Amino acid sequence: MDHRLTLYGRRGAALESWTGDLLLFGRWDYARFVRGLPPTDRELHVNSALRLRGGWVLGASVFFESFGYDPGLYASYAVERRTPAGTDTVPFVGTPHIANLDLVFSATTPQFARFDANLLVLPAIQDENFFEWAPARVLIVNGTANWRPTEQLRVAASYVAQQYVRKTDGSTVGMRRIPRLKVEYQVARPLFVRLVGQYDAQFQDSLRDDSRTNDPILIRDPATNTYTRATARASNDLRVDWLLSYQPTPGTVLFAGYGSSLTEAAAFRFRGLGRSGDGFFLKLSYLFRL
Repeated sequence: MDHRLTLYGRRGAALESWTGDLLLFGRWDYARFVRGLPPTDRELHVNSALRLRGGWVLGASVFFESFGYDPGLYASYAVERRTPAGTDTVPFVGTPHIANLDLVFSATTPQFARFDANLLVLPAIQDENFFEWAPARVLIVNGTANWRPTEQLRVAASYVAQQYVRKTDGSTVGMRRIPRLKVEYQVARPLFVRLVGQYDAQFQDSLRDDSRTNDPILIRDPATNTYTRATARASNDLRVDWLLSYQPTPGTVLFAGYGSSLTEAAAFRFRGLGRSGDGFFLKLSYLFRL
């Protein structure tokens, strides 16, 4: 259920409009829905947006949420319990519900002739650590910028980051950062080139039954039906793609492209990059007129 109210300022005023939005949302898994049970997840979002003269938009929101534990998502999880006699593998049992409190701030620039941008920041006072199904402090940043310095050149940049910090000891359980850059240049009417680069840095800490027993988490391999510890892992992948497009006349097309995937041990060092894959792309098309 979503209810929205918009109030408009006077013509020419600095504040053109204010929009308040109240969203009440429920999410069921199918079994609970057909049995008429309450929703697994319950969310109340209070949103506010200001539209300023010139096209600027500022937003702020507060999310009150309660997410329910779904055993199906953790069917492959188990816990390595320590006992005086050694260790034992026991089923993973999550907290029935995790209460969330999130703040959201956003800003969008006007669509200038040469530039536009937007930024969203979500600092969660408490949210889900889905890696271990435990409360966490979460920070999400999502920003994009578009630059058009000439009629021929276009540059688009974006950055997405997510960080999950355990509330129990302040350690980082998961992090992902993705900067991306796309450059397009129209050399002439029929000739176009594009270059795209993206870096994807991911980190996951060794998993444990956080906020409960703190014993190590095990994950079952379906191929061997054996459990192994969920140890720390990281990946740092760089992908670079370029494309050339030549279309002199309708029906006559040449597309040529190349993509390279590289990896490195430490994030954003750009030293010791190792190539992990290459891809070539070629398309030719010619229209015969009879």
